[in-house]
Amino acid sequence: MTTATPSLGERVLDTTRQGFDHDSLTALLNGDVHAVRLAGFVRPDALAHLRKAFVGRQDHGPLGTDPQFRRIGHAFSETNTEAGRKRYFEEAHHNIERLRAIAAPYSYPADDLRLLLDEIWPSGASLLRRDGQAFFAGVARYQLAGVDLEPHTDNIGRNLPEDFAIRIRRQLSVNVYLDVPDRGGELEIWDDYPDEREYRDRSGDRVYGIDRASVGNPAVVITPRVGDAIFIDPRRVHAVAPSQDRPRITIGLFIGVSDPAESLKVWS
Repeated sequence: MTTATPSLGERVLDTTRQGFDHDSLTALLNGDVHAVRLAGFVRPDALAHLRKAFVGRQDHGPLGTDPQFRRIGHAFSETNTEAGRKRYFEEAHHNIERLRAIAAPYSYPADDLRLLLDEIWPSGASLLRRDGQAFFAGVARYQLAGVDLEPHTDNIGRNLPEDFAIRIRRQLSVNVYLDVPDRGGELEIWDDYPDEREYRDRSGDRVYGIDRASVGNPAVVITPRVGDAIFIDPRRVHAVAPSQDRPRITIGLFIGVSDPAESLKVWS
């Protein structure tokens, strides 16, 4: 069953993995909703195991672009040199296998997302590839207490050199929530679509994102629930409020749409 969330107006489409379909993703792509939430995406028995496997781990490493953020897996957004991209592709398969091993004997939620997207999109879904090299997909993020994921947008084009022949016309993102703080950690989304030049101008000399003081109040604030998956359009300015108690742990993918008739491409 798919419904809007009354407390969030018509801005969040609430459904389940069984109810998620092409129309749900199209509603997000068309800007009809700010988010699509799949309640209970991770089944209860798997969720209990995954929380035991992922919550409390200390072997996550610092994000290359901002060490206050922690992750398992290597995000493409960390790469800004040819050497960095070479390392990213060399480690991509190892990183996927490492995360699958942590999740075993249950499936890794990023794999479940890829399968679900393949089933609901007319042309299917697959890993993003460049010259036969597969991207990594399914980074596990640990947003530690007190860390502010400030207002920002996501755009793979920022990390692609001009000779990278990858055609992504639209980019969506999805996170599966393995743990959320009791206080803080809300997903915030604004009615604000800066183009890339405007975003760079508004970021100025900042290491990351846009000053919170300059964006006003968000249009939508979603309190994630453990086990849910939430899809958003990361072209909208979005943020995550700082946790007030414990790390917020998610597994995330980007989803690329090159053409409605072509398959979706996923990566992290």
